[in-house]
Amino acid sequence: MKYLKAFLLTLLYYFFLEIVSFWVLLIPFTTESLPIYNISHLINSIVTLLLVVFFFRLIKRDDLFSLNKAKSKFYLFAILLGIGFVFFQSILRIIYFQEVSSDFFNYEFTLSRLASYNILASIMLVPLTEELFFRNYIQGGLSKYHKPFKAILFASCLFAFIHIPFATLFFDLLDFSLLRSFVAFFGGFISGVLYYKSKSIGPSIIFHAFWNLTSYIV
Repeated sequence: MKYLKAFLLTLLYYFFLEIVSFWVLLIPFTTESLPIYNISHLINSIVTLLLVVFFFRLIKRDDLFSLNKAKSKFYLFAILLGIGFVFFQSILRIIYFQEVSSDFFNYEFTLSRLASYNILASIMLVPLTEELFFRNYIQGGLSKYHKPFKAILFASCLFAFIHIPFATLFFDLLDFSLLRSFVAFFGGFISGVLYYKSKSIGPSIIFHAFWNLTSYIV
C-alpha cells in the first residue's frame, strides 16, 4: 500500500465515522431522548465496526480478521503499556502545552464511569475496530512497500489524524485543540510497535483496550 492510498482510505474511514455520528445531532436533547444519548456511542461503535467488517468483505480480505498467535509476554507488555501510557500522558501534556502544571499530575480514581454503555463501547468495541483498520489493514499494507519504522510512523500519523476534533470548528462553545491527536499519535506508535513485534493484532487490541479503560478509571 502506498502512502497516498493509505491517506485516502483514512479519509474515507473518517468520513463514514462522522456520518455515523451525525444522527445524534438530529435528536433534540430532552429528558425523553436522554436514554438514546446514553447509548449513542455504543450504537455508533457497533455500526462503525460493522462497516469495517463489510469493507474487508467487499475487498475480499477475510485474512484481516485472523488473530495470529502471539507469545504471552506481548500480552503482558500490552497490559502494562496500556495502563502506564495513561500516566505518561502527563508528560505529553507538559510537552504539548510547554508548561508544567500540578493539574497534569492530579489523578482521581473512580469506577463509576464504567457503568456507562458508551464508555464500555470505548473500551471494548473502539479498540477492536481501530486496530483492525489501522494496524491490520493500513500498517500491514504499508509494511509491504515500506520499511517497518516508516509504516508504523505513517500509520500512527493517520491514527492521530482521525482524532483531530474538526467538528469543534463549527461550534463556538467548543475549543479546538490538538492535544487528543498529539496523544493518539504516541498511543498509535506503541500499538504499531506491538503489532510489528508480536506479528499479531491481539496485543495491539489489548493495549488499546487497557489504555481506554485506564483513561476512564483515572
